[in-house]
Amino acid sequence: MIDLRALFYGLAGAGRLIRLDISGAHMMVGGVRGFWSSLYWGAALVAPLYLLLIAIRFDPQRFDGMRYLVAHTEMYILAWLAFPILMERICTFIERPGNFLPFIIAYNWLSCLYNMMYLLIGLAQASGMIGWEAASSLSVGFLFASLIWIGHLAKKILHIPLSAAVGIVVLELFLGIIISMMTSLIVISGGLQNAG
Repeated sequence: MIDLRALFYGLAGAGRLIRLDISGAHMMVGGVRGFWSSLYWGAALVAPLYLLLIAIRFDPQRFDGMRYLVAHTEMYILAWLAFPILMERICTFIERPGNFLPFIIAYNWLSCLYNMMYLLIGLAQASGMIGWEAASSLSVGFLFASLIWIGHLAKKILHIPLSAAVGIVVLELFLGIIISMMTSLIVISGGLQNAG
């Protein structure tokens, strides 16, 4: 059954989290049900924008269509799963296992809004609505904002010092970079094989 209640409160709560209002995390549907709702709704809401962007950027002269789609799809799924899996282990290690679900549910909804905004910038740039310089400036701005949002969320929900929250922010940023690099390598290697 489609959980529209989780969707409504998840997005409303994420809107508050963007304003650094931690009460947004307490609005969201919690527990295991809340986790799965945040994961599949977040991924499902962002997916159309992501697919549209990779379709616009697809160059049939350079890439094999199926390999391009599969590589991006695999990395998209990995991007949604990698951080929650790592955070579950980290929460156990720092003796905050009870805080994992509230944190990751809020993180997933926050990521949903952030990724939609980030992809809209990419789409505006790819379609020529805004220039590369403006898109880059907006993207960097949203990146810094997301680091502040995640750090604030980690500090408040996990009840950890600022230095530990910064560590979580660095981990999230590092994972994003690694996944982006892996996607590029897979897609480029497919393009090189096509050219050969």
